[in-house]
Formats: sequence, C-alpha cells, structure tokens
Amino acid sequence: MIVGGEAELALLLHLFPEGVEELDGAFAVYAEEPPIGFDMIEAEDVREGWEDAWKDFHHGVAIGRLWVGPPWEPPPAGLVPVVIDPGRAFGTGAHPTTRLCLELLQEAEPTSLVDVGSGSGVLSIAAAKLGFAPVGAFDLDEVAMETTAANAEANGAGVNVLDELRPAALAVMNIALDVVEGLLPKLRVERAIVSGYLERDDPRAAGWQRLDRRVLDGWAADVLEFRP
Repeated sequence: MIVGGEAELALLLHLFPEGVEELDGAFAVYAEEPPIGFDMIEAEDVREGWEDAWKDFHHGVAIGRLWVGPPWEPPPAGLVPVVIDPGRAFGTGAHPTTRLCLELLQEAEPTSLVDVGSGSGVLSIAAAKLGFAPVGAFDLDEVAMETTAANAEANGAGVNVLDELRPAALAVMNIALDVVEGLLPKLRVERAIVSGYLERDDPRAAGWQRLDRRVLDGWAADVLEFRP
C-alpha cells in the first residue's frame, strides 16, 4: 500500500513495524495482512530482502540530552544513548508522542517509575538512564514484553519487566486515549506522564488534574497529578 506525505512517516512506523520505505515521494508500508481502516491503493509482491530494507530509512533522533536510535546506527558523542531495536513493538523515538514523553521525563525529578504499555521499552530504558529507580515496565502483549526485556539488556538499563502493575511515584503511558483514561483510576501512583492522543483530546479521570501539557505536530502529552 502506498501513501503520500512526509509527515506520516512517524505514524506509519507506529502502525506498521514490519516495515516502511520511501518510494518516489511516497511511503510503502509492509504488512502480512491488509490493515484495517486503510484503503488499498496499490499492492504488489515485494522484492527479496524487504524485511531489512526499511532500516535504511530509520535513523536516530536527538531529544534533549537523549539520543534514541537503532542498533545499526552509531550514537553521537555527548548524548545519552537509548538504543532501540523495535522489532514488532511500538516505540522507536520517531513518533511525536514518544518525543513529548521523553522531553517531560527529562524535566521530572528522578524517582520510582512504572512504564505502562511499554512497547519497545524506549520510555522505561530512557528513564533508567536518566536516573529513575526502580523502573518497572508492563505490557499485556508478550512480544512487547520480550522486546522491552531484550532492549533493556542491550542498553544495560535497570528495567524490571513486571507481570502486574505495581506502585510507583510516577507512571508513564504512551497509549490510546481510552486506555489512558481507563487505567488512570487503577494506578497506584502520584503523578503520570501520558500521551498517545491528539492535541484536541483531553484525558479525564476522577481525581486527576493536569499540571503541564506539551504539543507537537498535532499530538499532545500531559503531566497529571492525583489529588483525591
């Protein structure tokens, strides 16, 4: 399937971790099955080696004092490297919601943290490298948990992969709005950095109040505090 527009690249990497490739000013996305909610414009058999071709278009990004990038690209000097091989789990550092969460993490006082919906583990690994401790990561998807564990080990980061949600001073969630709103009442935390939704969205949950908001390319992230 071919879609146009450079602005879509980060979102496509989110939706199609199997591969995204730039072709003649548009983007080709690779998937084993036709994606739900997308109109098929063009489909064809792909060339041999397509599974790795997308790596040529996936580069690291600098976010404050962090660098988030793939293992096939050397990190620049002077930045804290967070090396992420996303595999089939969301979280490469390219998407605006990930960037916003990482920006807000760098402004937070390091404390205990739980990464809810960890995906590739980018947020929990970055938190551990920024001095947060202890850091836990939780996801319902087994592939995401395996990816988080592998990426944490590769980074030498102290991230505990959890089999259930546990208390912490701070939670970070980069997931869909309805999931954020559904999970906030279940968390045993004092504050939360949340994202995964558009600027027009406003997460609401009883007892939670917004302390800060950041926006980027139409996406938003919020710092919330629980005040019973």
